[in-house]
Amino acid sequence: MQEELDNIELDDLPSVELDLNFAQKVSLSFLLFGVQHSHASFILQKLLTLVRSPPEEQLNSDLLRLYAHANPGSWRSHLVEALCIINARRVLRKLGLNWEQLRLRYLPHISEISLHVHPMLKALYVICERLTVAQSGRLVLDINEKLARQRSEGDIGEPLRFYDLEYLEIFMLDWLTRRHICLGDIETIGSDVQLLIEYFKFHDMHQFATLLIQTYNSNASAQEYIKCESDAEPEQPTSVVQPAARSNANASNPIALQSAKRVRQENAGILLIINQQTFHRNVDEEFRHLLPTESLRKREGTDVDKRRLTEVFSALGYSVESHDNVDHLTMLELIRSVCDRSMMRDSLIVCILSHGFEGAVYGCDSIPLSIIDLQWVLCADKNLNETPKLLVIQACQQNEKNKQTRDVNAGRMPVNQLGNMVVAMSTVPGYVALRHSLNGSWFIQTLCETVREHADNDHVLEILTTTIGKVSEKRGDKDQQMVPLLSSTLRQKVFLPARNTVPNK
Repeated sequence: MQEELDNIELDDLPSVELDLNFAQKVSLSFLLFGVQHSHASFILQKLLTLVRSPPEEQLNSDLLRLYAHANPGSWRSHLVEALCIINARRVLRKLGLNWEQLRLRYLPHISEISLHVHPMLKALYVICERLTVAQSGRLVLDINEKLARQRSEGDIGEPLRFYDLEYLEIFMLDWLTRRHICLGDIETIGSDVQLLIEYFKFHDMHQFATLLIQTYNSNASAQEYIKCESDAEPEQPTSVVQPAARSNANASNPIALQSAKRVRQENAGILLIINQQTFHRNVDEEFRHLLPTESLRKREGTDVDKRRLTEVFSALGYSVESHDNVDHLTMLELIRSVCDRSMMRDSLIVCILSHGFEGAVYGCDSIPLSIIDLQWVLCADKNLNETPKLLVIQACQQNEKNKQTRDVNAGRMPVNQLGNMVVAMSTVPGYVALRHSLNGSWFIQTLCETVREHADNDHVLEILTTTIGKVSEKRGDKDQQMVPLLSSTLRQKVFLPARNTVPNK
């Protein structure tokens, strides 16, 4: 096979292009040039010029020679694989190549895997081929409308003035050049196609969302090794780290190095804050038996917690989404929504600030939800199985007999899906959670302080353990005490992102 590849010469490329129609040239250009930002910008402008040109100019486009000159050491193997992906069998035969051998080598029929072409580009090409023109039109319209709203909020850049939906790859190239979607490296580290995943899931085209997720998972290293600082490539950050403060201690222990994951600041994920301050009892008759015997009081000081969480975790790179006074069903919808949007993120944090009782937490409609059910909702999507998830509960956990929670049909799941989950409770079962009306709660304020001080060097469980120690030492003006609770099914040490400047109190 290698001998046949080596026999392909630069002078063969013009005749190759003559045997390709313009749609094939667009697809080939997308697969070859899309991997680098500068190349993608160049080929996008080139294709926009050609698509408006007379047919004879499209015929003599010279795209492949441009690619070969830009990639002198690797163009043959990349070109042949791209030709296999677009199923250009006649061209491959003219180059003296055997289709069955190529099929076994490059596996063009397996959408999630590639050899030389970037796997995410292959997956995106497959999506372009499978969508109908009507589906492509809706995709382009909805995505560009969403991006236009972002531009109106301060983003810069004019929209693409192109409307031929036969060439969906051109729109994909535009989104790549504007960094609305990112490919990451050849192992998909740094990949971000969440914009498309969200669209496909919302429009019930789950097969395309699944393809992108499986492409990401299939190409990520089974084991990612720590690089020495001098060997690291800063433009391709790894999600597995060895904190600098511990480098000497762990240097002789490769197992310890491989069992640590650093959440990357640029891909940290979402922090969802559900902040319940005021409560009502206006619920349907069928739920009234779930209401507490007495009205729930206003939670003074909870906004202080919300602000501090936002300050500290946004400085770590988290996208903070806070919602005030939401009922129990909206709580579930919000959690499911962030799960749907976290499949390509490094982590997910959900923080609920509310009243509660042992094993439960209240919506603003005074209807309680089981904390175990909330864990199951967070773990329900198997695509988040490898994503570290942190559920933080600031709520009293007093033992109140005969209290029931709303059945949310969370359902059972394979036990392995409950892995990579941390639950941090403000108090152990049977006790109240203390909160100051001006300074916020003991637990949340101490947690934020500990994250700010120790996120650079300590992993998540160490941070939470330190938080428990600090809270346990506190005393109220009436000698009140409190002990938080931690449970974890993490499979490895997880480190939060290195900080930007986190504000002091």
